Amino acid sequence: MVNLIARRPPVDPSSMKATDINLFNFTRPHMRALHVSWICFHIAFTGWFAVAPLFPTIKNDLKLTDAEIGDCNIAVLSSSIIFRILAGPLCERFGPRRVMAGFLILGAIPTACVGFVQSANSLIAARFFVGILGATFVSCQFWSTQMFSPNTVGGANALAAGWGNMGGGITYLLMPLVFDIFNKFLPVNTAWRVSMLVPAFLCIIGGLIAYFLGDDCPEGDWSRRNLYPNDGYVQFEDKDSKQPKIKQDMEMQIHRIPTVIHYLLVFINPNVVLMMVMYACCFGVEVAVDNVISIFLTSKFEMTQTTAGLFGSIFGLLNIFSRLSGGLISDLVNRKMGVRGRLFMSESIVSAIVLMACFSLFTQACCGTSFGIVPYLDPAATGIVTGLVGAGGNVGGLIFAAVFKAYAGDLQTGFMIVGLSVLTVSFIPFLMSIHGRT
Repeated sequence: MVNLIARRPPVDPSSMKATDINLFNFTRPHMRALHVSWICFHIAFTGWFAVAPLFPTIKNDLKLTDAEIGDCNIAVLSSSIIFRILAGPLCERFGPRRVMAGFLILGAIPTACVGFVQSANSLIAARFFVGILGATFVSCQFWSTQMFSPNTVGGANALAAGWGNMGGGITYLLMPLVFDIFNKFLPVNTAWRVSMLVPAFLCIIGGLIAYFLGDDCPEGDWSRRNLYPNDGYVQFEDKDSKQPKIKQDMEMQIHRIPTVIHYLLVFINPNVVLMMVMYACCFGVEVAVDNVISIFLTSKFEMTQTTAGLFGSIFGLLNIFSRLSGGLISDLVNRKMGVRGRLFMSESIVSAIVLMACFSLFTQACCGTSFGIVPYLDPAATGIVTGLVGAGGNVGGLIFAAVFKAYAGDLQTGFMIVGLSVLTVSFIPFLMSIHGRT
């Protein structure tokens, strides 16, 4: 349940996880971690998609073809698949806080380097390494899963991912405006390059926020995850106090470092594979569209880059409630029907914008319901499952980016193919059955 109050959320003493989301509360560990996770994922988007809103300018400056722009989009999505798969085990080993901070700070480097590219090949290479920022999604979802109980984890995951994904919309607003500011006193071919320093700087700030302001789990640091407080509320060590703070003899689920065999066992779980396909057709669609929407609007409706960024931002900004609505509905039907309920929740400029808004609403709500299911697929391997399903989203993005590349001269047909693909995959929930859950 999401409450618009500032009181500390109630906690389940047996798991130390919060049972409610008190949105205006920022205290450690639960709500602080939730807010830090979505803010950091939000910041990651400013680097991950910094190039997309400026493609009209970059295309002219570097003399890019439509095919080369398609290759750039494929590069940034394909590398995110690799990094997302690695992110799950890294979260299991080091905790989500360190992984989030590491990805953001490392991702700032290639983001800044985009400003130095001189050709299509160097842009493709830089964007490949920018893809590491896409892996922050895994640490974001892993983080919120550690902090919230099963009755509210769908809403928590959807809020963290949705408000983080909203960074895509903010980036479409931010980057053209930043470019316009720099272009007032710098030539075009320099202004867009200097603009890349802004998201790079934000990513470094985000990494520091993640590392210093958040907690990995209800017990605090990831190294303390096997320990429980006495009274059901997290107590942090006071150096001046000599009283014992932690009770060590309570039973709990221990996060073990995953092995290759464990990874393979999770990967052959049919529910995990089906969820990867489903997520490929919601988040995959979202990131593929994010990469082409500016080019589509400027070429189809002859908009300026800044105006295209304004309208294109609608697609991402709707995440402020659309993905969260999917997670909340998932939690609601879970209370009524169990996990089975979660499985089934999943020519003019004016008409184009209205259709894009509706498209965005349902796509992002589907993303929200997806990660309401993920914690149930294999609770002992949450990090691995989150990484694989998240990577599935990027595989979908890669496939749909290839579709848009193939139809670069006719993006309307590309959108039609993507829509029909998603419609086909929408029947997958009927094939899923989660053992031990009704």
